[in-house]
Amino acid sequence: MTVIDNIFEKIVSKEIDEKEAIQSFKNLQEFEQKELISKLRYQLSTGNKEDYTTKKTLTPLDQRDLNDKQRAFIKKLALDYENFVPKSKNNVIEHQSYFVDQRRAFHLIKEIKELHFQITYENAEGAYVYDIDGNKYIDISGDMGVNIFGHKPKFILDAVKKTMDKGIPLAGYSNAIFETTKLFSEITGHERVLFTQSGTESVMVAVRIARAATQKKKIVIFEGAYHGLSDAVMAIKDQNGNSFAAGPGMLQEFAEQILVLDYGDKNALDIIEDHIDELAGVLVEPVQSRFIYNKPIEFLKELRKFTLEKGIPLIFDEMITGFRVSPKGAQGIFNIKPDLATYGKIVGGGLPTGVIAGSAKYMDLIDGGMWNFNDDSMPKSKRTSMGGTHSQNPLKIASCHAVLSEIKRKLPKDQECNNDSKNCKCFLCELNDKTKHMVEELKVFFLENRLPIKIDYFGSLFRFRYLDSFWGVTEALMFILMRMNGIETNIQGNCFLTTSHTNNDIKKIIEGIKVSLKTLMEEGFFYEKKEERKEVTEEKKAHELVLKKNESVSTQKKVDMKINDKQMAKLKEFIVSDLIKEQELY
Repeated sequence: MTVIDNIFEKIVSKEIDEKEAIQSFKNLQEFEQKELISKLRYQLSTGNKEDYTTKKTLTPLDQRDLNDKQRAFIKKLALDYENFVPKSKNNVIEHQSYFVDQRRAFHLIKEIKELHFQITYENAEGAYVYDIDGNKYIDISGDMGVNIFGHKPKFILDAVKKTMDKGIPLAGYSNAIFETTKLFSEITGHERVLFTQSGTESVMVAVRIARAATQKKKIVIFEGAYHGLSDAVMAIKDQNGNSFAAGPGMLQEFAEQILVLDYGDKNALDIIEDHIDELAGVLVEPVQSRFIYNKPIEFLKELRKFTLEKGIPLIFDEMITGFRVSPKGAQGIFNIKPDLATYGKIVGGGLPTGVIAGSAKYMDLIDGGMWNFNDDSMPKSKRTSMGGTHSQNPLKIASCHAVLSEIKRKLPKDQECNNDSKNCKCFLCELNDKTKHMVEELKVFFLENRLPIKIDYFGSLFRFRYLDSFWGVTEALMFILMRMNGIETNIQGNCFLTTSHTNNDIKKIIEGIKVSLKTLMEEGFFYEKKEERKEVTEEKKAHELVLKKNESVSTQKKVDMKINDKQMAKLKEFIVSDLIKEQELY
């Protein structure tokens, strides 16, 4: 029984008085207070002792189980959707013969193929995107993690335009490069900074640095992580732990140099130790963007301790979490500093960008380290190969400098962000807090309606997760309906809030999600799954008899749980008390 359930039981049974109930309420975290309120409201409205959390969660309908009613709904929705975005659909039909997009077939379901196409945008500004059919959407796609200040922020546009006016030579240095790398170091705490052309490239080069430093080959990655498209990090494992190439065109020889382990599993440390003589480095996405709920902090601390002791470079992939969850990314929240970290997304401000940052010990392997003029000094370190025409593209550097300057400007001057919204009022903590409130309200809605949906979040990143289902027809229709209700999201799953989202925008997001799910509930896309009857053995019967006897003895010692009218009236007083009323989101 959870803390919330325990307090709920005590209030309902009048095991505690009003004063104790309110004190117990005060001791809860804010999201727990909201869940308790919802449980009490549900119980009061139904008059039943049983609350919604004791009822069986509904099951999302699978495309194999569609009936005539649901097929008719899909057919009508397809017509409505085509009328909603006719120009966008026509663009796909007209241009698909020569336009190649890897996302076209992503999550394609045959039964709703008519609904499966990307819309064509006309423009974007702030928290909104606009399509060529004249529709306006609140955007929670976050440009796949790039967007944190909203679309078309003036400070980025001004910086890029100013640089364009100066010309954009791709060779040579500029003061902007020096100032940007210094800013990056100041904010993140890393010693040295290297720009690359993309996030994929930054991970690829970071792995190369680790191999150059150790003169070994094998790289550890963790199942569920995503580190870009380089063959150097793309592998999957079978049930026996063997690594295989992740897809056609990817070489098995590359995969054999990758060790894929279970993230957060302490046995992984033993496996790493078993391969210590051939291990070049460990690559970690500290919070996996596809499995946000898994945050094994203690495991990461043990991993950091182990890699330091063994002299193995630890690389954090902060492509999505960097500059989003805190100024120092997940490193700042977990207080764990890797040897190298890779970035992109936010810091580029919308222009293609990758960054590697870390300790001089490893970063020196790119340029040989520091040396002086007018003496006999030379590069101290051996060097590995790295280059790219657009690595230091002036437009990208201008955008990066603008983003980093804005981040620094918005941070508290007298203290570092500590990821505590109660004590830190920096813009990232405020954004994280705003996301938490939105998520917790949606969680309550899912619980009240027994929906098989979780919503995981970390900072301002959040993701919907259907229980016991991976992208079935119900989930796909939810995202289509959200779009038709004015909420634009990302078929790949990750969603984001930005500083441009107002409280009113968030209310509309919540309402759009609720309306979409209510439609699916009404059309039977969530249903009560019948339990299969299981044969009860004599041994199990005897065991249940013992449990029943013990429960009977225990029940005699408990207060009668039956609710009378007086207790119901007292419950109402709890719910409408000023203390609880102030906490309500409704």
